[in-house]
Amino acid sequence: MPITYQTRYKAPDPGWDATKAAYTRTGLLLDPHATRGLSGLGIHTQNGDAIELYFEWTTSSRGVVRFGFSGGMESAIALVDFKSSRAKLQTSDWSSPQPAGTGRFKGATAKSNTLRITKSEGSGDLVKLADILVELNGKVILDVRDVNVLPELGVSISVEGAPVLLKRFVQRGKPSPIPEYLSIGGWQVLNKPDIAGNLDSICHGLQLAAERGIQLLVTPETSLTGLFPRDRVTQEPKPIAAAESKLRKFIKSLKNAPYSVVGLPTWQSMPGHRRKTTRYNVSRVYDPDGHIVDTYPKIHSCETEFWHGFRLQEFDIYGVPTCMHICHDGRYPETWTLPVMFGSRLILHPSNGGRISGSVDAFEKGAGRSTSTSHAFYVNVNDARERG
Repeated sequence: MPITYQTRYKAPDPGWDATKAAYTRTGLLLDPHATRGLSGLGIHTQNGDAIELYFEWTTSSRGVVRFGFSGGMESAIALVDFKSSRAKLQTSDWSSPQPAGTGRFKGATAKSNTLRITKSEGSGDLVKLADILVELNGKVILDVRDVNVLPELGVSISVEGAPVLLKRFVQRGKPSPIPEYLSIGGWQVLNKPDIAGNLDSICHGLQLAAERGIQLLVTPETSLTGLFPRDRVTQEPKPIAAAESKLRKFIKSLKNAPYSVVGLPTWQSMPGHRRKTTRYNVSRVYDPDGHIVDTYPKIHSCETEFWHGFRLQEFDIYGVPTCMHICHDGRYPETWTLPVMFGSRLILHPSNGGRISGSVDAFEKGAGRSTSTSHAFYVNVNDARERG
């Protein structure tokens, strides 16, 4: 399998929490009397990956190495005891007896060793179990099938009984199709019933985004018209369509234009509706050529004379699986938890909810809580209401 990540532990690495461990010119020293272990929560593993640890005993070779997958409350850790020549797999699946598997090995008294753990997709339908194979110096010492553990986890390493010098860590597997970075911008448009002024503001934001290398620009809910359900500005399709046409031409002509999310009312003929056309409050995604990627209606608690959308909002931006909900949709978890469960890594939340009150610190803490149940990146772009 190709290498997707590696480190030789000669300097701090952002993927690892090694604050109490000692870096040396030849590796990272783990002393069981000085630190409880090394957490690699920034190392993103998935089913199908193998992780390898190259290490040396610095004094006695009769200690225990704990190495495996962990993150949050779930884990699958191999405990390799060089004193008793025994190995076991300890997991977080408390519905099954622990350890989940045991084994014995011989001839592993060398100073230098290699421990490799492969986590493959096991049985299951929508939720997959994992098969875990542990090898020491090229020989299988544990083979445990259908472990109930998360498919995506970090890594942890700890030792008992004797210090260990970590020489190298290698992660192997299929490279993720999701890019490591995506540059995202939010453009705050005033909530004003002024299509021409709002369009100018959006174009100005797009211009700045293009100059700064932004790949995706998100604007608030109904950023093109303002959120005024009973006002003519949101009730007449022709001026809105004309403004959108200008917007798409501007995007097409803009060098290095980003993907963009713009909010506006749209109309559609719907079977079973008595009205000729039904109005929706949508956020529309445009590609850098001004083409419409898709149109996503607000789902819950829509305003007067706006109808509800009925599908979850999912799309890709440069390979990043993305989902979106509009304003009040954020109060209904299915709009973002279901897409995240099936792969979304970025949540967009355009809204038009009035002024934010309180301190900046309180606002930042609230924003941080928005990711506590999604475990995905989250972007909220709100309007700003003028005083008066």
